[in-house]
Amino acid sequence: MSAADTLRTLFVWTPWLLGGFMWNIVISLTAQTIGTGVGYGLARCRISPHATLNRAATLTTALMRNTPTFVFQFYLVFMLPGTLTMPLASAPLAFPSWLKAALALSLAVAGFTSDNVTDALTRHNGKKREALTRSLPVWGAYFVIIVMASSSASVIGVSELVSRCNTVINASGATDMMLWVYLYAMGWFFMFCYCATALIRFVSR
Repeated sequence: MSAADTLRTLFVWTPWLLGGFMWNIVISLTAQTIGTGVGYGLARCRISPHATLNRAATLTTALMRNTPTFVFQFYLVFMLPGTLTMPLASAPLAFPSWLKAALALSLAVAGFTSDNVTDALTRHNGKKREALTRSLPVWGAYFVIIVMASSSASVIGVSELVSRCNTVINASGATDMMLWVYLYAMGWFFMFCYCATALIRFVSR
């Protein structure tokens, strides 16, 4: 395939690929939000004077930190139903694969946040403002890692960027498109993560 044909193909498929990349961002933001809330709660429990609560939170953090999110994604896909029936809902609620992927990634975020916030609160004698300010740059850097890890959601059927790249390669019928499509996708991840990192540094300063 010529360079002109390659560029034309990438241009035609760009809107659809962009839609897939949006799912990467949604998964990452959801995972970071859930994981941060759970991790902060665990951190508060870990500095609690109650020994039982402290030990339980420390053990939970260790489990979350050391559980492979890739394996947990498969566990959620096969163990959780595709729909949930809520007591007050008139119809079953969908439990989509992208949410399962986000929940799997949130485990790592929760473990990381728990360790990071616990350390910060300990160093600053429980002062929330100083501790959270100290944790912000590292928390933001971890979000960038989660964005890159969100590409693993393709293995459980989420139509994110990497999954859509495979569709584009198959639809083009040209094996040499594989290199250019993946490089194109890599460029999107690079630019987003680069801009996010720059923003984090600016806010930190």
